[in-house]
Amino acid sequence: IMVSTRFSSRLGLFLKAEALRQSSQNVLPRIRSRQLSTISKSDERTKPSLSNLNLRPMSSSTNFATVPKQYQAAAAAATVSPLSFPADDLPSILTELNDRVHDIVTDPLAVMRFTVEEFEGRVAMSTSFGIQSAVLLHIATQVLPDIPVVWVDTGYLPKETYEYAEQLKEVLNLNLIVKSNQEWSPARMEAIHGKLWESDTVEGHTLYGRMRKAEPLNEGLDSIRPNPKVLLSGLRASQTKARANMPVIGYQNSRFKVLPLLKMTDEDVEKYMDMYDLPAHPLTSKGYVTVGDWHSSRPVGEGEDARNTRFGGKFEECGLHVDEHEPVKQAEEENPEDNIHQLESSKKTGVDALETTMAHAETDTAVIMIKKVMEDGSYCRKCNDVQGKIESDGIADWIGYTGYADVTDAQSEGARLAKHFGIGTAPFFLVRSLEEQKKGEEWKVVRSYLQLRKMLEKAEATVEESRDNVGESKDSEEMLKAQKHLEELKIHVDRLERELKQAQTKVSETKQFFVKKFQGQHPEADKLF
Repeated sequence: IMVSTRFSSRLGLFLKAEALRQSSQNVLPRIRSRQLSTISKSDERTKPSLSNLNLRPMSSSTNFATVPKQYQAAAAAATVSPLSFPADDLPSILTELNDRVHDIVTDPLAVMRFTVEEFEGRVAMSTSFGIQSAVLLHIATQVLPDIPVVWVDTGYLPKETYEYAEQLKEVLNLNLIVKSNQEWSPARMEAIHGKLWESDTVEGHTLYGRMRKAEPLNEGLDSIRPNPKVLLSGLRASQTKARANMPVIGYQNSRFKVLPLLKMTDEDVEKYMDMYDLPAHPLTSKGYVTVGDWHSSRPVGEGEDARNTRFGGKFEECGLHVDEHEPVKQAEEENPEDNIHQLESSKKTGVDALETTMAHAETDTAVIMIKKVMEDGSYCRKCNDVQGKIESDGIADWIGYTGYADVTDAQSEGARLAKHFGIGTAPFFLVRSLEEQKKGEEWKVVRSYLQLRKMLEKAEATVEESRDNVGESKDSEEMLKAQKHLEELKIHVDRLERELKQAQTKVSETKQFFVKKFQGQHPEADKLF
Protein backbone atom coordinates (compact mmCIF):
# COMPACT_ATOMS: atom_id res chain seq x y z
CA ILE A 1 0.00 0.00 0.00
CA MET A 2 2.87 2.37 0.83
CA VAL A 3 4.48 1.67 -2.55
CA SER A 4 1.16 2.22 -4.33
CA THR A 5 0.64 5.50 -2.46
CA ARG A 6 4.13 6.69 -3.35
CA PHE A 7 3.54 5.93 -7.03
CA SER A 8 0.19 7.74 -7.17
CA SER A 9 1.65 10.73 -5.39
CA ARG A 10 4.44 10.97 -7.95
CA LEU A 11 2.03 10.40 -10.80
CA GLY A 12 -0.14 13.15 -9.36
CA LEU A 13 2.83 15.49 -9.20
CA PHE A 14 3.53 14.84 -12.85
CA LEU A 15 -0.07 15.61 -13.79
CA LYS A 16 0.02 18.76 -11.71
CA ALA A 17 3.17 19.97 -13.44
CA GLU A 18 1.68 19.18 -16.83
CA ALA A 19 -1.47 21.17 -16.07
CA LEU A 20 0.56 24.15 -14.86
CA ARG A 21 2.62 24.03 -18.04
CA GLN A 22 -0.50 24.13 -20.20
CA SER A 23 -2.12 27.08 -18.44
CA SER A 24 -0.48 29.56 -16.07
CA GLN A 25 -3.95 30.50 -14.82
CA ASN A 26 -4.78 27.03 -13.55
CA VAL A 27 -3.95 26.36 -9.91
CA LEU A 28 -4.38 22.71 -9.03
CA PRO A 29 -5.60 21.79 -5.55
CA ARG A 30 -3.33 20.03 -3.13
CA ILE A 31 -2.64 16.49 -4.24
CA ARG A 32 -3.63 13.80 -1.77
CA SER A 33 -2.27 10.29 -1.45
CA ARG A 34 -3.53 8.02 -4.27
CA GLN A 35 -5.28 11.00 -5.83
CA LEU A 36 -4.46 12.65 -9.17
CA SER A 37 -6.17 15.90 -8.15
CA THR A 38 -8.80 16.83 -5.58
CA ILE A 39 -12.30 15.69 -6.41
CA SER A 40 -14.90 18.13 -5.17
CA LYS A 41 -17.23 17.16 -2.38
CA SER A 42 -20.13 17.08 -4.80
CA ASP A 43 -18.28 14.42 -6.82
CA GLU A 44 -17.10 12.45 -3.78
CA ARG A 45 -20.33 10.52 -3.49
CA THR A 46 -19.96 9.14 -7.02
CA LYS A 47 -16.22 8.48 -6.82
CA PRO A 48 -15.65 4.81 -7.77
CA SER A 49 -13.46 2.38 -5.90
CA LEU A 50 -12.65 -1.29 -6.26
CA SER A 51 -14.72 -2.09 -3.19
CA ASN A 52 -18.01 -0.83 -4.61
CA LEU A 53 -17.72 -1.22 -8.39
CA ASN A 54 -21.15 -1.63 -9.90
CA LEU A 55 -21.00 -4.64 -12.22
CA ARG A 56 -24.24 -4.84 -14.15
CA PRO A 57 -24.93 -8.05 -16.09
CA MET A 58 -26.91 -7.62 -19.30
CA SER A 59 -29.51 -10.10 -18.12
CA SER A 60 -30.24 -12.39 -15.21
CA SER A 61 -28.73 -15.29 -17.13
CA THR A 62 -25.36 -13.63 -17.72
CA ASN A 63 -22.98 -12.30 -15.11
CA PHE A 64 -19.26 -11.85 -14.70
CA ALA A 65 -18.96 -15.08 -12.76
CA THR A 66 -19.58 -16.89 -16.04
CA VAL A 67 -17.08 -14.90 -18.08
CA PRO A 68 -14.15 -16.97 -19.43
CA LYS A 69 -10.87 -16.69 -17.54
CA GLN A 70 -9.30 -14.23 -19.99
CA TYR A 71 -12.09 -11.74 -19.23
CA GLN A 72 -12.32 -12.21 -15.46
CA ALA A 73 -10.93 -9.44 -13.26
CA ALA A 74 -8.99 -11.28 -10.61
CA ALA A 75 -8.70 -9.79 -7.17
CA ALA A 76 -4.98 -9.35 -7.75
CA ALA A 77 -5.51 -7.41 -10.99
CA ALA A 78 -4.38 -4.15 -9.48
CA THR A 79 -1.49 -5.57 -7.45
CA VAL A 80 1.33 -3.02 -7.37
CA SER A 81 5.04 -3.62 -7.55
CA PRO A 82 7.99 -1.53 -6.31
CA LEU A 83 8.49 1.61 -8.37
CA SER A 84 11.21 4.21 -8.66
CA PHE A 85 11.38 7.17 -11.03
CA PRO A 86 11.53 10.98 -11.02
CA ALA A 87 8.06 12.48 -10.47
CA ASP A 88 8.21 14.54 -13.67
CA ASP A 89 9.61 11.78 -15.89
CA LEU A 90 6.76 10.87 -18.25
CA PRO A 91 8.63 8.09 -20.12
CA SER A 92 9.48 6.39 -16.84
CA ILE A 93 5.89 6.73 -15.61
CA LEU A 94 4.58 5.12 -18.79
CA THR A 95 7.10 2.31 -18.56
CA GLU A 96 6.18 1.60 -14.95
CA LEU A 97 2.43 1.69 -15.66
CA ASN A 98 2.80 -0.72 -18.57
CA ASP A 99 4.98 -3.04 -16.48
CA ARG A 100 2.26 -3.14 -13.83
CA VAL A 101 -0.49 -4.11 -16.28
CA HIS A 102 1.72 -6.56 -18.17
CA ASP A 103 0.13 -9.64 -16.59
CA ILE A 104 -3.46 -8.46 -17.14
CA VAL A 105 -3.29 -7.09 -20.71
CA THR A 106 -5.42 -9.98 -21.99
CA ASP A 107 -8.15 -9.15 -19.46
CA PRO A 108 -9.90 -5.93 -20.61
CA LEU A 109 -12.05 -5.71 -17.49
CA ALA A 110 -8.97 -5.96 -15.25
CA VAL A 111 -7.25 -3.20 -17.22
CA MET A 112 -10.37 -1.07 -16.84
CA ARG A 113 -10.49 -1.63 -13.09
CA PHE A 114 -6.79 -0.87 -12.74
CA THR A 115 -7.29 2.41 -14.62
CA VAL A 116 -10.23 3.47 -12.47
CA GLU A 117 -8.35 2.78 -9.26
CA GLU A 118 -5.06 4.33 -10.38
CA PHE A 119 -6.67 7.55 -11.65
CA GLU A 120 -9.46 7.78 -9.08
CA GLY A 121 -12.24 7.65 -11.64
CA ARG A 122 -10.97 10.60 -13.71
CA VAL A 123 -11.65 8.58 -16.85
CA ALA A 124 -13.58 9.26 -20.05
CA MET A 125 -13.86 7.36 -23.30
CA SER A 126 -14.43 8.00 -26.97
CA THR A 127 -16.51 5.92 -29.33
CA SER A 128 -17.26 5.86 -33.04
CA PHE A 129 -20.29 3.56 -32.68
CA GLY A 130 -18.54 1.37 -35.21
CA ILE A 131 -18.83 -2.36 -35.82
CA GLN A 132 -17.08 -3.42 -32.59
CA SER A 133 -17.73 -0.37 -30.38
CA ALA A 134 -20.27 -2.13 -28.17
CA VAL A 135 -17.59 -4.23 -26.45
CA LEU A 136 -15.63 -1.40 -24.79
CA LEU A 137 -18.83 0.52 -24.07
CA HIS A 138 -20.17 -2.51 -22.22
CA ILE A 139 -16.94 -3.17 -20.29
CA ALA A 140 -16.50 0.49 -19.34
CA THR A 141 -20.07 0.93 -18.08
CA GLN A 142 -19.75 -2.18 -15.91
CA VAL A 143 -16.99 -0.45 -13.96
CA LEU A 144 -18.10 3.20 -14.32
CA PRO A 145 -21.83 3.33 -15.13
CA ASP A 146 -21.74 7.11 -15.65
CA ILE A 147 -18.46 7.30 -17.54
CA PRO A 148 -18.52 10.27 -19.98
CA VAL A 149 -18.62 8.93 -23.54
CA VAL A 150 -17.58 11.41 -26.24
CA TRP A 151 -18.93 10.70 -29.73
CA VAL A 152 -17.70 12.83 -32.63
CA ASP A 153 -20.33 13.43 -35.29
CA THR A 154 -18.28 14.18 -38.42
CA GLY A 155 -21.37 15.07 -40.44
CA TYR A 156 -20.65 12.20 -42.81
CA LEU A 157 -21.71 9.14 -40.82
CA PRO A 158 -24.01 6.52 -42.39
CA LYS A 159 -27.62 6.66 -41.20
CA GLU A 160 -27.16 3.15 -39.80
CA THR A 161 -24.49 4.48 -37.42
CA TYR A 162 -26.87 7.14 -36.08
CA GLU A 163 -29.50 4.44 -35.54
CA TYR A 164 -26.97 2.17 -33.83
CA ALA A 165 -25.86 4.99 -31.53
CA GLU A 166 -29.42 5.53 -30.33
CA GLN A 167 -29.84 1.80 -29.73
CA LEU A 168 -26.65 1.44 -27.66
CA LYS A 169 -27.38 4.64 -25.76
CA GLU A 170 -30.66 3.15 -24.58
CA VAL A 171 -29.41 -0.40 -23.95
CA LEU A 172 -26.28 0.64 -22.00
CA ASN A 173 -27.74 3.83 -20.51
CA LEU A 174 -24.80 5.84 -21.84
CA ASN A 175 -23.72 9.23 -20.51
CA LEU A 176 -23.24 10.46 -24.08
CA ILE A 177 -21.59 13.71 -25.15
CA VAL A 178 -21.97 14.46 -28.88
CA LYS A 179 -19.53 16.87 -30.49
CA SER A 180 -18.94 18.20 -33.99
CA ASN A 181 -16.82 20.99 -35.47
CA GLN A 182 -18.96 24.11 -35.08
CA GLU A 183 -16.46 26.35 -36.89
CA TRP A 184 -15.96 24.12 -39.90
CA SER A 185 -19.23 22.58 -41.04
CA PRO A 186 -19.05 19.93 -43.79
CA ALA A 187 -20.38 22.47 -46.30
CA ARG A 188 -17.79 25.11 -45.38
CA MET A 189 -14.95 22.58 -45.42
CA GLU A 190 -15.90 21.35 -48.90
CA ALA A 191 -16.30 24.91 -50.21
CA ILE A 192 -12.84 26.00 -48.99
CA HIS A 193 -10.79 22.79 -49.06
CA GLY A 194 -12.75 20.52 -51.37
CA LYS A 195 -13.62 16.89 -50.65
CA LEU A 196 -10.60 16.14 -48.52
CA TRP A 197 -11.45 12.44 -48.23
CA GLU A 198 -10.69 12.10 -51.93
CA SER A 199 -7.16 13.43 -51.46
CA ASP A 200 -4.24 11.05 -51.98
CA THR A 201 -1.91 13.27 -49.99
CA VAL A 202 -0.94 12.88 -46.34
CA GLU A 203 -1.66 16.58 -45.83
CA GLY A 204 -5.25 16.27 -47.08
CA HIS A 205 -5.95 13.17 -45.01
CA THR A 206 -4.42 14.76 -41.90
CA LEU A 207 -6.41 17.99 -42.33
CA TYR A 208 -9.66 16.04 -42.67
CA GLY A 209 -8.91 14.02 -39.53
CA ARG A 210 -8.05 17.13 -37.53
CA MET A 211 -11.09 19.18 -38.61
CA ARG A 212 -13.75 16.50 -38.52
CA LYS A 213 -12.49 14.31 -35.65
CA ALA A 214 -9.55 15.39 -33.50
CA GLU A 215 -10.64 18.97 -32.72
CA PRO A 216 -14.24 18.04 -31.77
CA LEU A 217 -12.99 15.15 -29.61
CA ASN A 218 -10.59 17.38 -27.68
CA GLU A 219 -13.32 19.99 -27.25
CA GLY A 220 -15.63 17.33 -25.84
CA LEU A 221 -13.02 16.06 -23.40
CA ASP A 222 -12.14 19.59 -22.26
CA SER A 223 -15.82 20.28 -21.48
CA ILE A 224 -16.07 17.46 -18.92
CA ARG A 225 -15.90 18.37 -15.21
CA PRO A 226 -13.89 17.26 -13.38
CA ASN A 227 -11.61 17.07 -16.36
CA PRO A 228 -10.57 13.48 -17.23
CA LYS A 229 -6.94 12.52 -16.94
CA VAL A 230 -7.42 9.34 -18.97
CA LEU A 231 -9.05 8.61 -22.32
CA LEU A 232 -10.16 5.06 -23.04
CA SER A 233 -10.11 3.88 -26.64
CA GLY A 234 -11.12 0.59 -28.25
CA LEU A 235 -8.04 0.20 -30.48
CA ARG A 236 -6.76 -3.34 -31.01
CA ALA A 237 -3.27 -4.44 -32.06
CA SER A 238 -4.52 -6.59 -34.93
CA GLN A 239 -6.24 -3.70 -36.70
CA THR A 240 -3.28 -1.78 -38.23
CA LYS A 241 0.51 -1.78 -38.26
CA ALA A 242 0.61 1.39 -36.16
CA ARG A 243 -1.67 -0.12 -33.51
CA ALA A 244 0.35 -3.34 -33.37
CA ASN A 245 3.21 -1.38 -31.74
CA MET A 246 1.09 0.63 -29.32
CA PRO A 247 1.39 0.07 -25.56
CA VAL A 248 -1.69 -0.55 -23.41
CA ILE A 249 -1.06 2.77 -21.63
CA GLY A 250 0.23 5.74 -23.61
CA TYR A 251 0.09 9.53 -23.54
CA GLN A 252 -1.44 11.72 -26.21
CA ASN A 253 -2.73 15.29 -26.29
CA SER A 254 -1.90 15.91 -22.60
CA ARG A 255 -3.86 12.86 -21.40
CA PHE A 256 -3.05 9.27 -20.61
CA LYS A 257 -4.55 6.94 -23.18
CA VAL A 258 -5.56 3.42 -22.15
CA LEU A 259 -6.41 0.62 -24.61
CA PRO A 260 -8.19 -2.17 -22.67
CA LEU A 261 -9.00 -4.17 -25.82
CA LEU A 262 -5.49 -3.99 -27.31
CA LYS A 263 -4.84 -7.75 -27.13
CA MET A 264 -8.32 -8.91 -28.14
CA THR A 265 -8.67 -10.67 -31.49
CA ASP A 266 -11.62 -10.48 -33.88
CA GLU A 267 -12.72 -13.85 -32.53
CA ASP A 268 -12.53 -12.56 -28.94
CA VAL A 269 -14.70 -9.57 -29.86
CA GLU A 270 -17.27 -11.77 -31.59
CA LYS A 271 -17.44 -14.14 -28.60
CA TYR A 272 -17.84 -11.28 -26.15
CA MET A 273 -20.71 -9.74 -28.13
CA ASP A 274 -22.44 -13.12 -28.36
CA MET A 275 -21.95 -13.81 -24.64
CA TYR A 276 -23.61 -10.56 -23.58
CA ASP A 277 -26.08 -10.46 -26.45
CA LEU A 278 -24.83 -7.01 -27.48
CA PRO A 279 -26.60 -5.40 -30.45
CA ALA A 280 -24.73 -5.60 -33.75
CA HIS A 281 -24.20 -2.64 -36.06
CA PRO A 282 -26.82 -2.74 -38.86
CA LEU A 283 -24.08 -2.65 -41.53
CA THR A 284 -22.58 -5.91 -40.25
CA SER A 285 -25.25 -7.84 -42.14
CA LYS A 286 -24.25 -5.99 -45.31
CA GLY A 287 -20.64 -7.18 -45.25
CA TYR A 288 -18.98 -4.33 -43.35
CA VAL A 289 -16.24 -5.35 -40.91
CA THR A 290 -15.21 -1.76 -40.10
CA VAL A 291 -17.11 1.46 -40.66
CA GLY A 292 -16.44 5.18 -40.33
CA ASP A 293 -17.73 7.94 -42.62
CA TRP A 294 -20.03 6.86 -45.45
CA HIS A 295 -17.65 8.11 -48.15
CA SER A 296 -14.66 6.17 -46.81
CA SER A 297 -16.20 2.80 -45.88
CA ARG A 298 -17.44 -0.17 -47.90
CA PRO A 299 -18.11 -3.90 -47.47
CA VAL A 300 -15.09 -6.20 -47.42
CA GLY A 301 -14.41 -8.44 -50.40
CA GLU A 302 -13.63 -12.14 -50.17
CA GLY A 303 -10.10 -12.62 -48.81
CA GLU A 304 -9.56 -8.85 -48.58
CA ASP A 305 -7.82 -7.11 -45.69
CA ALA A 306 -10.40 -5.26 -43.59
CA ARG A 307 -8.51 -1.94 -43.51
CA ASN A 308 -8.51 -1.80 -47.31
CA THR A 309 -12.22 -0.98 -47.06
CA ARG A 310 -11.43 2.34 -45.33
CA PHE A 311 -10.14 5.51 -47.03
CA GLY A 312 -10.00 3.75 -50.39
CA GLY A 313 -7.17 1.58 -49.10
CA LYS A 314 -4.86 4.62 -49.20
CA PHE A 315 -4.49 5.14 -45.44
CA GLU A 316 -4.91 2.92 -42.38
CA GLU A 317 -5.54 5.46 -39.63
CA CYS A 318 -8.54 7.76 -39.20
CA GLY A 319 -6.79 10.79 -37.68
CA LEU A 320 -7.36 10.33 -33.94
CA HIS A 321 -4.71 7.85 -32.84
CA VAL A 322 -1.44 8.68 -34.61
CA ASP A 323 0.39 11.98 -35.10
CA GLU A 324 1.81 11.14 -38.51
CA HIS A 325 0.14 9.31 -41.38
CA GLU A 326 1.80 7.18 -44.03
CA PRO A 327 0.09 6.16 -47.26
CA VAL A 328 -0.49 2.42 -47.59
CA LYS A 329 2.05 1.04 -50.04
CA GLN A 330 0.54 -1.02 -52.83
CA ALA A 331 2.15 -4.34 -53.68
CA GLU A 332 4.43 -4.22 -56.71
CA GLU A 333 5.38 -7.06 -59.01
CA GLU A 334 9.06 -7.82 -58.63
CA ASN A 335 11.57 -10.56 -59.00
CA PRO A 336 11.32 -12.73 -55.87
CA GLU A 337 15.12 -12.87 -55.75
CA ASP A 338 15.40 -9.08 -55.55
CA ASN A 339 16.24 -7.78 -52.06
CA ILE A 340 15.99 -11.27 -50.66
CA HIS A 341 17.70 -10.19 -47.45
CA GLN A 342 16.35 -6.63 -47.41
CA LEU A 343 13.63 -5.86 -44.87
CA GLU A 344 11.47 -2.77 -45.26
CA SER A 345 12.77 -1.46 -41.93
CA SER A 346 16.34 -2.01 -43.11
CA LYS A 347 15.68 -0.14 -46.36
CA LYS A 348 14.19 2.84 -44.55
CA THR A 349 16.67 3.09 -41.67
CA GLY A 350 19.87 1.75 -43.23
CA VAL A 351 20.62 -0.13 -40.00
CA ASP A 352 22.51 -3.31 -40.96
CA ALA A 353 21.83 -4.95 -37.59
CA LEU A 354 18.24 -5.56 -38.73
CA GLU A 355 19.66 -7.91 -41.36
CA THR A 356 22.63 -9.41 -39.53
CA THR A 357 21.27 -10.07 -36.02
CA MET A 358 20.33 -13.74 -35.96
CA ALA A 359 18.15 -15.84 -33.66
CA HIS A 360 19.97 -17.25 -30.61
CA ALA A 361 20.25 -21.04 -30.56
CA GLU A 362 18.87 -21.31 -27.00
CA THR A 363 15.73 -19.23 -27.64
CA ASP A 364 15.24 -19.29 -31.41
CA THR A 365 14.74 -15.54 -31.01
CA ALA A 366 16.79 -12.60 -32.25
CA VAL A 367 16.94 -9.55 -29.98
CA ILE A 368 18.19 -6.02 -30.59
CA MET A 369 18.46 -3.65 -27.63
CA ILE A 370 18.49 0.13 -28.07
CA LYS A 371 19.93 2.36 -25.33
CA LYS A 372 19.81 6.14 -25.03
CA VAL A 373 23.10 8.08 -24.87
CA MET A 374 22.82 11.41 -23.06
CA GLU A 375 24.59 14.70 -23.88
CA ASP A 376 27.48 13.86 -21.57
CA GLY A 377 28.02 10.47 -23.21
CA SER A 378 26.48 8.44 -20.38
CA TYR A 379 23.54 6.05 -20.73
CA CYS A 380 20.13 7.06 -19.40
CA ARG A 381 19.28 5.94 -15.87
CA LYS A 382 16.63 3.49 -17.04
CA CYS A 383 19.06 1.97 -19.55
CA ASN A 384 21.57 1.32 -16.78
CA ASP A 385 18.88 -0.20 -14.55
CA VAL A 386 17.69 -2.55 -17.28
CA GLN A 387 21.25 -3.53 -18.24
CA GLY A 388 21.88 -4.45 -14.63
CA LYS A 389 18.78 -6.65 -14.58
CA ILE A 390 19.82 -8.33 -17.84
CA GLU A 391 23.19 -9.21 -16.40
CA SER A 392 21.85 -10.34 -13.02
CA ASP A 393 19.20 -12.49 -14.75
CA GLY A 394 21.91 -14.12 -16.84
CA ILE A 395 20.37 -13.45 -20.25
CA ALA A 396 22.96 -11.03 -21.65
CA ASP A 397 24.00 -13.64 -24.23
CA TRP A 398 20.48 -13.63 -25.61
CA ILE A 399 20.80 -9.97 -26.69
CA GLY A 400 22.20 -10.27 -30.19
CA TYR A 401 22.98 -6.60 -30.81
CA THR A 402 22.99 -3.34 -28.87
CA GLY A 403 22.44 -0.05 -30.66
CA TYR A 404 22.52 3.49 -29.36
CA ALA A 405 20.15 6.45 -29.72
CA ASP A 406 22.35 9.52 -29.26
CA VAL A 407 20.26 12.52 -28.15
CA THR A 408 22.73 14.78 -29.97
CA ASP A 409 22.61 12.83 -33.24
CA ALA A 410 19.27 12.24 -34.97
CA GLN A 411 21.05 9.98 -37.46
CA SER A 412 22.42 7.56 -34.88
CA GLU A 413 21.27 3.96 -35.33
CA GLY A 414 18.99 3.97 -32.31
CA ALA A 415 17.45 7.32 -33.19
CA ARG A 416 16.60 6.10 -36.70
CA LEU A 417 15.09 2.89 -35.35
CA ALA A 418 13.10 4.77 -32.70
CA LYS A 419 11.64 7.05 -35.36
CA HIS A 420 10.84 4.20 -37.75
CA PHE A 421 9.10 2.05 -35.13
CA GLY A 422 7.43 5.00 -33.38
CA ILE A 423 9.16 4.60 -30.01
CA GLY A 424 9.63 7.52 -27.63
CA THR A 425 11.22 5.81 -24.61
CA ALA A 426 14.44 3.95 -23.91
CA PRO A 427 15.58 1.33 -23.63
CA PHE A 428 13.44 -0.67 -26.04
CA PHE A 429 13.88 -3.99 -27.80
CA LEU A 430 13.25 -5.39 -31.27
CA VAL A 431 12.57 -9.12 -31.44
CA ARG A 432 12.10 -11.66 -34.21
CA SER A 433 11.61 -15.41 -33.96
CA LEU A 434 13.62 -17.89 -36.00
CA GLU A 435 10.52 -18.71 -38.03
CA GLU A 436 9.90 -15.02 -38.75
CA GLN A 437 13.59 -14.65 -39.63
CA LYS A 438 13.38 -17.45 -42.20
CA LYS A 439 10.26 -15.92 -43.76
CA GLY A 440 11.86 -12.48 -43.90
CA GLU A 441 9.18 -10.99 -41.63
CA GLU A 442 9.59 -7.71 -39.78
CA TRP A 443 10.83 -7.10 -36.25
CA LYS A 444 8.37 -6.52 -33.43
CA VAL A 445 8.74 -3.90 -30.70
CA VAL A 446 8.96 -4.80 -27.00
CA ARG A 447 9.03 -1.80 -24.66
CA SER A 448 9.25 -3.54 -21.30
CA TYR A 449 12.20 -5.59 -20.05
CA LEU A 450 9.83 -7.66 -17.90
CA GLN A 451 7.87 -8.57 -21.02
CA LEU A 452 11.08 -9.39 -22.93
CA ARG A 453 12.44 -11.61 -20.16
CA LYS A 454 9.22 -13.60 -19.89
CA MET A 455 9.07 -13.92 -23.68
CA LEU A 456 12.64 -15.24 -23.88
CA GLU A 457 12.22 -17.60 -20.94
CA LYS A 458 9.13 -19.06 -22.56
CA ALA A 459 10.96 -19.35 -25.88
CA GLU A 460 13.88 -21.13 -24.19
CA ALA A 461 11.50 -23.62 -22.57
CA THR A 462 9.83 -24.26 -25.93
CA VAL A 463 13.19 -24.91 -27.62
CA GLU A 464 14.29 -27.30 -24.86
CA GLU A 465 10.99 -29.17 -24.96
CA SER A 466 11.17 -29.45 -28.72
CA ARG A 467 14.67 -30.86 -28.57
CA ASP A 468 13.69 -33.34 -25.84
CA ASN A 469 10.72 -34.53 -27.89
CA VAL A 470 12.71 -35.22 -31.01
CA GLY A 471 15.62 -36.70 -29.03
CA GLU A 472 18.32 -34.78 -30.79
CA SER A 473 21.77 -36.27 -30.51
CA LYS A 474 24.99 -34.32 -30.01
CA ASP A 475 25.79 -34.80 -33.68
CA SER A 476 22.51 -33.24 -34.76
CA GLU A 477 23.05 -30.35 -32.35
CA GLU A 478 26.48 -29.75 -33.84
CA MET A 479 24.91 -29.90 -37.30
CA LEU A 480 22.30 -27.33 -36.26
CA LYS A 481 25.00 -25.01 -34.93
CA ALA A 482 27.00 -25.49 -38.10
CA GLN A 483 23.99 -24.64 -40.25
CA LYS A 484 23.28 -21.51 -38.23
CA HIS A 485 26.95 -20.56 -38.41
CA LEU A 486 26.83 -20.97 -42.18
CA GLU A 487 23.77 -18.72 -42.36
CA GLU A 488 25.56 -16.11 -40.26
CA LEU A 489 28.59 -16.31 -42.54
CA LYS A 490 26.40 -15.79 -45.60
CA ILE A 491 24.85 -12.72 -44.00
CA HIS A 492 28.32 -11.46 -43.08
CA VAL A 493 29.53 -11.96 -46.65
CA ASP A 494 26.51 -10.04 -47.96
CA ARG A 495 27.32 -7.22 -45.58
CA LEU A 496 30.98 -7.14 -46.61
CA GLU A 497 29.98 -7.08 -50.28
CA ARG A 498 27.73 -4.07 -49.64
CA GLU A 499 30.51 -2.30 -47.72
CA LEU A 500 33.01 -3.08 -50.48
CA LYS A 501 30.65 -1.68 -53.10
CA GLN A 502 30.17 1.47 -51.04
CA ALA A 503 33.96 1.83 -50.63
CA GLN A 504 34.53 1.40 -54.37
CA THR A 505 31.98 4.09 -55.05
CA LYS A 506 33.72 6.44 -52.62
CA VAL A 507 37.10 5.81 -54.28
CA SER A 508 35.62 6.49 -57.71
CA GLU A 509 34.00 9.72 -56.54
CA THR A 510 37.24 10.85 -54.89
CA LYS A 511 39.25 10.17 -58.06
CA GLN A 512 36.79 12.15 -60.17
CA PHE A 513 37.03 15.04 -57.72
CA PHE A 514 40.83 15.28 -57.89
CA VAL A 515 40.94 14.79 -61.67
CA LYS A 516 38.53 17.65 -62.11
CA LYS A 517 40.43 19.80 -59.58
CA PHE A 518 43.86 19.40 -61.24
CA GLN A 519 42.73 19.07 -64.88
CA GLY A 520 43.71 22.64 -65.69
CA GLN A 521 47.08 22.40 -63.94
CA HIS A 522 48.24 19.10 -65.42
CA PRO A 523 47.22 17.80 -68.89
CA GLU A 524 47.42 14.17 -67.77
CA ALA A 525 45.73 14.58 -64.38
CA ASP A 526 43.61 11.48 -64.90
CA LYS A 527 46.77 9.33 -65.04
CA LEU A 528 48.09 10.77 -61.78
CA PHE A 529 45.17 9.34 -59.85
